[in-house]
Amino acid sequence: MSDTEIATDRVRENTVELVTEAEATGRVAELYDEIKEARDGDLADDLSLSKLWLLLGNDPELLEAFWHHTDHMYNGGSLPFELKSKISLVVASVMECEGCKFFHESALEHLGADPEEITDLKRLDIDETSFSPTEAVVLQFTQKAADSPHSITDEDLAALRDLGLSERELLEILDCIAFHVYTAVLQATAGIVYPGMDREEWTELL
Repeated sequence: MSDTEIATDRVRENTVELVTEAEATGRVAELYDEIKEARDGDLADDLSLSKLWLLLGNDPELLEAFWHHTDHMYNGGSLPFELKSKISLVVASVMECEGCKFFHESALEHLGADPEEITDLKRLDIDETSFSPTEAVVLQFTQKAADSPHSITDEDLAALRDLGLSERELLEILDCIAFHVYTAVLQATAGIVYPGMDREEWTELL
């Protein structure tokens, strides 16, 4: 079976409806504008307000809480934005969330990340030959945690602490991993992403 046939088999007709910009009113419309303004220049234009946000537009309070969490996760704390973006792309790759991958790949491209690194992250080919020793430890931990959180051992956490990370920085990493597992599950169960989805389909309502 070809990749196209596999992708077609996973397209769902019964999905949670999206609230487009044209349909948004009140606080949802305000938040859409806030999200787009905050991300101006950080992403490709067609990804600044993704289907994830349009899905959350069904619930203004959830949309607002989610946006504040996202903003804090990436712009708060002490870990570099680029590292957290790499963590996000690893989780997206583990979870087979195509829309997530389009988004985080674009963010890393705008940060000037090495294209080969981005390819390695999408392939989950993570070792010290492609990444710094610190990044390799964090990203390997990320892959393991996203794939099987109950497999994390004392030694895995010890390896992160050996990098000199504080307890708050450990929490930053765990929160970033868990948050993106959540977004991947939310989008997959809502029916707005599936393995093999192409970028044109992902952005068709944007």
